Amino acid sequence: MLLGAMNHPMRDPVEEIVSFREAGFDFLDLTLEPERARAADLDVARVRGALADTGLGIVGHTPWYLPLGSPFEGLRVAAIGELERCLEVFAALGASRVNVHPDARAPLYDQEWVVARNVESLHRLAWRAGELGLTLMLENLPGTFGRADVLRAVFDAVPSLAFHLDVAHANLLIPTNNSEELLESFVSRLAHVHLSDNKGGDRDLHLPLGAGLIDWVWVVRLLKRYGYDGTITLEVFSQDADYLAISGQKFRRLWAEH
Repeated sequence: MLLGAMNHPMRDPVEEIVSFREAGFDFLDLTLEPERARAADLDVARVRGALADTGLGIVGHTPWYLPLGSPFEGLRVAAIGELERCLEVFAALGASRVNVHPDARAPLYDQEWVVARNVESLHRLAWRAGELGLTLMLENLPGTFGRADVLRAVFDAVPSLAFHLDVAHANLLIPTNNSEELLESFVSRLAHVHLSDNKGGDRDLHLPLGAGLIDWVWVVRLLKRYGYDGTITLEVFSQDADYLAISGQKFRRLWAEH
């Protein structure tokens, strides 16, 4: 198991690379978002140099709020263009896997239309990712695209997509965490995992592990039961970096003990 951390988009990514190495993480989960990590403005050579100097690996993370399913064609095309720019940056940085987030924000359109619109965008992105030597991963989100039946329709339509499990997202907008259902359905596609804590409901709080309501012993045992031993990112954001480091220590201990 390799444990990584995600940069905060309002902070200098190179400074975060250095701090992640000092905290004992194995890789950077680089999110390409404004203000300090916008794909068009990122100093790729500087980031690549920092990764080489620290020995950190890299997994790619794209902005979660781009309108891939928009009924406005100009917005959808612009979103695809921004994500293609992200893919090119990640290829230049030596990443092998990059995630993408589906988009359910199309008021007045039914689920079938929303899925088809996303599939249309994902076909294009998966093709471009393959051209660049990247694996494109689809991340589960709270709501429509957190349901196994909806995700299955997307995966069936875009066979090259891998699955990116976000355990915290699987704890939102539903009575109980559905990570097990998602693993049961898509473990053969599983390529990456995100962890952070929350208190259920509708707020993706990105809390340190143990500060919310998720049962982390259950999560560790679940991942091991399904044979997962790959990259896991702590998507923990706090003004105090100690909470990220403590979450990393806690998770490594739980992984060793269970």
